[in-house]
Parts: sequence; structure tokens; C-alpha cells
Amino acid sequence: MRYAIYVPCFGSSLGDPSVLVSLAVAAEEAGWDGFFLWDHVVVPGEPVVADPWVTLGAVAARTSSLRLGPLVTSLGRRRPWKVAQEASTLQRLSGGRLVLGVGAGVPQDYSPFGERVSRAEAMSEGVELVRALLSGEVVDHRGAVFQASGVQFAPVEVPIWVGGIWPRATPFRAAAHAAGVVPATFEDGELVVLSPGDAARLKADFVASGGPADGDVVIWGGGVLPEEVEEYEEAGVTWMTTDGGARDLDELRSFVAAGPPRSGA
Repeated sequence: MRYAIYVPCFGSSLGDPSVLVSLAVAAEEAGWDGFFLWDHVVVPGEPVVADPWVTLGAVAARTSSLRLGPLVTSLGRRRPWKVAQEASTLQRLSGGRLVLGVGAGVPQDYSPFGERVSRAEAMSEGVELVRALLSGEVVDHRGAVFQASGVQFAPVEVPIWVGGIWPRATPFRAAAHAAGVVPATFEDGELVVLSPGDAARLKADFVASGGPADGDVVIWGGGVLPEEVEEYEEAGVTWMTTDGGARDLDELRSFVAAGPPRSGA
């Protein structure tokens, strides 16, 4: 099992990119395996939003072992060619530590700007196009949502995790092009932890949809106790992400500094 800090990048504290970079540096020092950020443009009622890609570039420059990335980027909003360029740059800057999380996105990032694209369709077609653009081959793509003609980028390997609300089918639309799945499950608007049984069903759905049998299964792990980890490992979970339930920046800093809740620690 690997453990990652997963935080939003908006608000008076976490909207400050220097704060986020300092958290990432502290996470690496404390033995965490990864550092991932939300990716939104608009957050209702919160005007202070840090761009995750710019922030992750600084994180990559200040760390050496953390896996890092956005969870999740909407390909319909950012466009696959822009994401491919950003991912290629960040992967080279980080020395191969980027994981690209992609999803359909949320309406609040589209509707204020007059966007009317099918978000789920943009994700499934967009993952295929991102993979093609990062392959190093000349890309000619004519899809329902996107087009690319005679485009060639340098070859860069970037693992992709597909995300979405589970048990809806969205996370599995692009499973065949993914290295892992990162679902979100909510109750009353709050992220909740999947049970080991649900995690096993999630993995089975992912593999049945074309995902690799040895792919990553990444779940929100807030509240999971170290003694429960073995059950999740047996269910196929490979990563747990968390913010420790921190209610403010001081609590979050303390949680990060304490290190990951590894089994037997």
C-alpha cells in the first residue's frame, strides 16, 4: 500500500501555492509516497484558487521522490493537447514522477464560460488522444469531440488514472487506456471511504471494462485504520489518499508531519 496527501488548492490557505509546495516538501520528508491536488477553475463562493499544474511544477522542482499529479483533470475543459503538453513537461521536470488523473469534470468549470461539451464523452475520447499525443507518433484524430491533424509530440511515458463518481460507469469509459482507477464516492456531499468489498467490486468493474489486472486502485482513505489496510490490499487497493480530516492548516501540517499510517508502524 502507498499513501498520498490529497488536498484542494483553493481557499485563504490552500489557495496559496507556496503553502501547497511547503506541504509537499514536508510530506516527502515525513515518508509519504505521493502528493495530489484537486483541479478546478471555479469554486463557488471561493475566489482564491491556485492552478494545480503551475503549483505541481514547483512541487516537482522542490522534491525528488514523491509521486505527484492532478486528481482529476477534465480533458474537456483543458483540452487533450494542452494536457499532453503539460504532462510531458511535468514528467520531464519531475524525473518521471507524474501520474495524470483524468475525469469528466464538474459543471461549475464549464457553464460560467458557455461550454456545452459532453463531459463524459470528452473524457473517454480525450484519454485516447492524450495517449496518442504522448506516444511520439504522428497523430491524425477525427473524433466526435476532438480533432488533431498531423501533430507529433516527443514520446513521454505518463501513467493515467481515470476517475469519476462510483458506482456510475464514468470511471470505466476509458479503462482500456488507463493504468489505474481513482473513484470518488459521496454521502451528503462528503467523500466517503469504500469498504473492502466495494473496492474489490470496483476493481472487478475496472478490469472487466478493459483496465489492466495489475493496475492501480486509488481510494480515499480518510479514517482507515492501519490494522484495516490488509483487507484493502487483498481487495486490490494500491493507493490511499487522505488529508487526515484536518479542519485547518495547522492540523493539516501536523498530520502531514506525522507520516503515513502504515500497517505495523
